[in-house]
Amino acid sequence: MRFILAAMKKQSPQASKKRTAKAPQSRGKQRPKKKPKGKRLPWLRFLLKWLVLLGVVASIPFALWVWWLDSQVVARFEGQKWQVPAEVYSAPTVLRDGSPWRKEDLESLLEDVGYRFGRNSQNVGWAARSASKVSAHLRPFTDHDGYHPQSRRIFSFENGLLRISGLNGERYETAVLEPQKIGYLYSGNTESRDILSYEQIPESLINILIATEDRDFFDHIGISFTGIARAAMVNMTSGARRQGGSTLTQQLIKNMYLTSERTYTRKLTEVIMALLLERHYSKEAILTAYVNEVYLAQEGNSALHGFAAASQFFFARPLNELNIDEQALLVGMVKGPSLYNPRRNPERSKQRRNVVLDLLYQQGRLSSQSVAVLKKQPIRLASKTKRKTIFGDYLDLVAMQLEKDFSSAELATENLRIYTGLDVRAQKAAIDVMHAQVAQLEHQDSSLKGLQGAMVVTDRRTGQVRAIVGSSDDYYSGFNRSLAAVRPIGSLVKPSIYLAAIASGRYSWWDRVQDEPKQFKVGNTLWEPQNYGRTSHGTVPLYLALAKSYNLATIDLANQLGFDRVGDTLRQLGVKRPFTMYPSVALGSIELSPFEVARLYQPIASTGASSELGVVLSVMDQSGKILKRFDRKTDVPFTDASLAVTLAGMTKVPQIGTAKASQAVFPSLRFAAKTGTTNDQRDSWFVAITDEYSSTVWLGKDENVPMSITGSSGAQRVWINFAKQLPQGSLPRALPTGARYFTVANDTFELAAERCDDKIELPFIRGTEPRSSTSCLWPF
Repeated sequence: MRFILAAMKKQSPQASKKRTAKAPQSRGKQRPKKKPKGKRLPWLRFLLKWLVLLGVVASIPFALWVWWLDSQVVARFEGQKWQVPAEVYSAPTVLRDGSPWRKEDLESLLEDVGYRFGRNSQNVGWAARSASKVSAHLRPFTDHDGYHPQSRRIFSFENGLLRISGLNGERYETAVLEPQKIGYLYSGNTESRDILSYEQIPESLINILIATEDRDFFDHIGISFTGIARAAMVNMTSGARRQGGSTLTQQLIKNMYLTSERTYTRKLTEVIMALLLERHYSKEAILTAYVNEVYLAQEGNSALHGFAAASQFFFARPLNELNIDEQALLVGMVKGPSLYNPRRNPERSKQRRNVVLDLLYQQGRLSSQSVAVLKKQPIRLASKTKRKTIFGDYLDLVAMQLEKDFSSAELATENLRIYTGLDVRAQKAAIDVMHAQVAQLEHQDSSLKGLQGAMVVTDRRTGQVRAIVGSSDDYYSGFNRSLAAVRPIGSLVKPSIYLAAIASGRYSWWDRVQDEPKQFKVGNTLWEPQNYGRTSHGTVPLYLALAKSYNLATIDLANQLGFDRVGDTLRQLGVKRPFTMYPSVALGSIELSPFEVARLYQPIASTGASSELGVVLSVMDQSGKILKRFDRKTDVPFTDASLAVTLAGMTKVPQIGTAKASQAVFPSLRFAAKTGTTNDQRDSWFVAITDEYSSTVWLGKDENVPMSITGSSGAQRVWINFAKQLPQGSLPRALPTGARYFTVANDTFELAAERCDDKIELPFIRGTEPRSSTSCLWPF
């Protein structure tokens, strides 16, 4: 009260004077005056000032730390969030009405791409089958050719040919299955992801994730006090740590920014960064990042991140096609990816899935009846694909082509999409038959133990590589013999020589050459070639010399043309490997890889439509922008007519020559072929050209030692089984302008009448056909 009065006196000096004047004189001894408490305020203020100052000074490092954390949050989230390796895709599978297909092949293909067979085939990604038909709701997709809408098609099979129709019975020329992801180009990267936008995340997955991991996600500020309290209550009542209080935002921070150490400092960092992340970004952006970031499994050496990648890995289906129980299984794995991995721990995974379903019921997101039905569902995992086993050789080829245009860092981190010409059906057939046939040959002859093989299949018209096999091993070995096994090609060189002769205009298939012993001086030695059977056949027509693969007749033709001309022809057909043109090159001493042989034959197979082999069609970034298209130049210095006449002449090889075994298996198939066997039978080769494909097969041993098989008894058998598994179409008979078929008498160069017996139909370049004709009647 004294202080109040004192303050009032200070505030009113006049009143103070009046009181002083009226105040009576003090009587007796005066009491000592106490020191007013107000006098202590300066010390208190001084202390408070220093405390505030010290607090400010002490908060500067903390503020700087928070500022640094804020910059880290923004930089990581705004910049490239994930280093995603380039994804490699096959070509779309184009189903053509009237093409050779088997019902079981189409069913297998649909299953491989993740289609499920059931009654609800009206849903995208589902199919149904009957005894004679298959119906499917084909998925929409986007590639470098644009957007392909979804469609429902019915496929029937009549006499081995495919018929495509709609639900109303309308006939369609084609149906297209989406490209299949065949692998990644890692370049050292050890993470796999399939990136989704928020719009691509199924709403059902969002509901399951929030119900299980963070039911207050859309309400909290990055940390949830109610979630922490709820977790504490559960843990206290259960006597164990059964529930955590971390939000999805905190989990994302831990996954994207922090280590897994358990310290108070790390937890404080996590909380602050979660608050900062929520301050800068929307709930949708945070949830999208979580769905793409969360770790769910290990695939070999690669860590599997994100629900989309996990969906493909475990179910071989897009995330939006999974059932509720399957999405619940994936969400349940978040708690312990290894512990609840359905491949390793199927029962534990199922129990965890059911816990998630119970949570959905408790929160009113599912009815009790629905939960009961979903709990009864078995876990239906896709068969574990071995991408490198099936497609490893092709990925080698992709990497080889792209290294000229893209750095390894771009391929490892930029999430590029690489579209190739791979035909999944052809690739699987090639792999299967190579493994099976080599195993059978080894079983039949123990001396063939260790036999290896390679195969290159190209599109006959475009030159796109449809399949490639680099080994006969059951697993991808890393040594791709289709690219790296450089061996003598033997008689596979011969069609090039006959092309040079026909293209010169001085020869036709009816013209004769001498199949007689000859000697050639090479340096200081004499080279004397021989036929395979060490017999000669005298004067023979060109078509027979090629069909029977006569060495002496071919070397005679090469000598007439000039060996330099033969060398020029090989280079014009695409041989880029340096070689010296000795006479022995005309009989196949030139060494090429199976891939180079396939390129050598491509101009003939396509009759000039393509000369180079294509692997990658285009490269797109993650936004769908095309970064590069790979268009191949066609530069073949031969006319379409000369190439077509050469190809037509090669059809005599299976009809009457060294590939008769193939024609016997496919009597109605019109195709061109050539067998090849090198000295001492060290290499077995076979090339076959049908309407769709040009196939090159090689068999041999890495030690380059003699074998007991030839081109006919070895490599040809691989192709026969390939054509059985992948039905082939006949080459068209039509010839381009400047060429035509004529029936010629075998003993005289005359056009033969229909009644003639000794005759043959041959293709000719216009102007090289016979000028006279015979009626095959005796004159009277």
